Amino acid sequence: MKYTYILISLILVFGTSTLIAQEDNVKFDDVKVFKEYSAQLGDFDKINIEPILPVFDLSSRKYKYSVRAIPMKLDYEKPKIRPLALPEPKPVHLNKYLVKFGYGYPKFLNAELSVGYKSGNMNSNIDFNHLSIDNTAKINDQKNSITKLDFNFFNRKNEMDLEYGLSGSIDVRYYNLYAVDGYALAHAKRRLNRGDFSAAFKKEELISNLGNKTELSYQFIQLNTGKILENIFTIKNTSEYDFTENTSLNLPVTAQTLAGTKTYELQAKPFIQYSTRLINIKAGGDIGKTQDLDFIYPYAEISSNLFDNFIEIFASVDNQIFNNTDYIKSQINPFMNFNEDSIATSVYNNYSVGVRNSLEGAKLEFLATYQKIKNKLFFVPDYREFNSIYDSGKNIKLQVNLAYKILPQLEITGNVTNNIFTMDKIAKPWHTPALTANFTTKTELLNKKLLIQGELFFASQSWYQDFDKNKKKLPSLFDISSKAGYKFHKSSSIFVEVNNIFAQNYQRWYQYPSYGINFLAGMELRF
Repeated sequence: MKYTYILISLILVFGTSTLIAQEDNVKFDDVKVFKEYSAQLGDFDKINIEPILPVFDLSSRKYKYSVRAIPMKLDYEKPKIRPLALPEPKPVHLNKYLVKFGYGYPKFLNAELSVGYKSGNMNSNIDFNHLSIDNTAKINDQKNSITKLDFNFFNRKNEMDLEYGLSGSIDVRYYNLYAVDGYALAHAKRRLNRGDFSAAFKKEELISNLGNKTELSYQFIQLNTGKILENIFTIKNTSEYDFTENTSLNLPVTAQTLAGTKTYELQAKPFIQYSTRLINIKAGGDIGKTQDLDFIYPYAEISSNLFDNFIEIFASVDNQIFNNTDYIKSQINPFMNFNEDSIATSVYNNYSVGVRNSLEGAKLEFLATYQKIKNKLFFVPDYREFNSIYDSGKNIKLQVNLAYKILPQLEITGNVTNNIFTMDKIAKPWHTPALTANFTTKTELLNKKLLIQGELFFASQSWYQDFDKNKKKLPSLFDISSKAGYKFHKSSSIFVEVNNIFAQNYQRWYQYPSYGINFLAGMELRF
């Protein structure tokens, strides 16, 4: 009996201590979860993977970058134990609507309306945006507006490894040819209508180890209310065959034509890729034909990770080949002369070496490129408009890219690019600054309710040719802009933007000074 009492007492003591422990909060460090972590859409803000984008290159009109898969440290909240009696937490709310409106000086108007829809793997969005500014009180006819309608649709069928989507945009822009010293023109006002529509289909396993992606696109441009100047049709197909988990064969093919003209482009860029954790190698070539060029160029890339991914070194031989259509040229210079017929094939043979680091919280990249150039596009003034000219030559490009998170709520990104052009015929690379620098900073305060951003842009002096064909220099640009937004409600915020704070009278194109200081203030609603 004595031992029975002792046994009962021990059971009561142990049971009581167990009940008391259950009343305390569970120590998360003592909890083991045997489940593989997978990032879902709701977790996108916990993973920050941003490629360092190069400076926008007017020779290619595209941002070209790649993201290497490297080991990374992923921090996420520790699991919490929830008693079964409690209800499931509410799902994260996704904003389906965005309404934005702002007004400022000089007669600065910005309005945006966006509607989105998501169901499973299907996403769709329609966005309407209008931006206009009118500075005619200081400079005659200095005003322009941009009205754009975008839509996109994407869906993925996991059971079929199939992705498909549709996207498009209609862009209407109004410009005045407001050149300060220009001669009078009968049609000083112009409207540019541009459209860009595409459909894409991707099948990861078309057949065993063979994937395929096909993209069809149509682009057009129209000046004022006349006939459409260009109808551009493009088809791109990329096939990828995996020999092993490290080795694959890729065959990108592109065909483009301007309907009703002799302008076209046919290009194939086959290459073999070998990729491991330490090294990545691509070897192949560029083969094709345009209306004025037959070409065969080598293509190769090699990169290697050193010191446990601390440093990556890389080298490449690559090529940029494209036709200078009116659609492309008008995106660079909206004051161009549309009455001339000067479409030529531009070729950039790029030989690059570089190094980048993979420090946590900091990314630094240095890139040196030697370019052999054929038919680079330049613009020279013709009264209020600009004519297109082409020249060949060489260029040495030095580029530094930086992204650094100083604090969890403070980061800075930037790039510096220096070009040293040597052209064959023209005296100087007209309207092309040798040195450009662009830095942005962003910080979040007051529990992420206050967002402050700043931007610094510098461009050195650039050469231009006046009406008498004399060589002259445009002034350099030192532009500082800033914007701030305060979220006073979970779905509402106010914002203010100030651009060109020093009110510099910069001329990107001869006779066309930029807007002085301008600011915008407004409200944004998300629900």
